[in-house]
Amino acid sequence: GGNLPAVAETRLFLRVHLGGGQMKDKYREVCESLDWSVHEYDDGTVELEKYSPAGEDFSFTVSSASPVDGIKEYAAAFDIDEHIEMWIEAKKNGVRGVPSARELVYDAENIDKMLQELAAALAVVEEDEDA
Repeated sequence: GGNLPAVAETRLFLRVHLGGGQMKDKYREVCESLDWSVHEYDDGTVELEKYSPAGEDFSFTVSSASPVDGIKEYAAAFDIDEHIEMWIEAKKNGVRGVPSARELVYDAENIDKMLQELAAALAVVEEDEDA
């Protein structure tokens, strides 16, 4: 022990012993400042969620062991065309409430911008830490 209060001590114990790369508060703050909701799960994953301009409840999951790397990789790999095609396919299959193709294009481009913005903001915080 030391003089850590019991709660902090317990939290520290859990983090160390469960290999839990819990998402650091400063990364969480960056995400939340850009309107992303952050959900951490016991299975070692972190889900990031944000509504797109067209109202899509967009979310993706990364490993809590290296969430920033996961987010940067996801953002780099996000395929605008694939995202549009997925929704056009869904519309063909009778999914209700899918917007027009034009709106889907606009929205997918905006989702890409949201992801790039998030990755860039986290990279800045990460560089500050490494400095």
